[in-house]
Amino acid sequence: MPKPSMLNDPMEANALQVYLDCVGAGYTFDCGKVHPIIEEWQNRYRILSVSAIPDSPIMWAHYASGYSGCCLIYSTKKTFSKIEPIIYTDITFSLSDEDFMDEDIPSEAIEESLRFKHKDWAYENEWRLIQNEDAGFLNYEVSELVGIIIGENMSLDKRKVLVKLCKDKCIPCFRTYTMKSWNEIAFAPYDLMESEKTEYITPGEMKRYIQEGLENGRCSNNERMIFNALNEKVLRKEHY
Repeated sequence: MPKPSMLNDPMEANALQVYLDCVGAGYTFDCGKVHPIIEEWQNRYRILSVSAIPDSPIMWAHYASGYSGCCLIYSTKKTFSKIEPIIYTDITFSLSDEDFMDEDIPSEAIEESLRFKHKDWAYENEWRLIQNEDAGFLNYEVSELVGIIIGENMSLDKRKVLVKLCKDKCIPCFRTYTMKSWNEIAFAPYDLMESEKTEYITPGEMKRYIQEGLENGRCSNNERMIFNALNEKVLRKEHY
């Protein structure tokens, strides 16, 4: 899990500004910088960032390297139960030493600052898990990974590795299906796209494949639920 300084937004945590009554604090602010003491406090935290919008073309283009990456779908019932949505704002809030009753580090204010981002980033619909500990990795149970979406431009070698993982662990596997004329992304069952070898398929045909698989034991009820949730928008728009 990265420190705030390792994230891709150089303006990270600036919505809530904490002012210190110490030497150099005023000059640092006039230079447009955050005081090193504040940055040190911020970097004691670790952040896991996730998104609630798997069907965002911008997210697939930026964070999945032009649809060549993948999207992991997690359950929020255990390890991820404490994730919270980012608050997007263009308002800056300020706190100073006088706002704190004791001389302790204002840890609550520092942690709170990590829950705000400028509204320019609102398209990400980001949620965060914030930990005040030096955790390099987040440990979770395999059962909490409930699905994987493979980008349609992922290399064959990487696809093989992920598909084998999904089959070995009984994890539902999907593939992006870009619908250019709709400006939407659908998520097709991976096996369907591999077996059909076609560039043309409707969301309704994908749904029927899932339903048939549920009836003959090829698909689980969990896979159907995930498919319906992922494709809610395109299934609602379909004309056929």
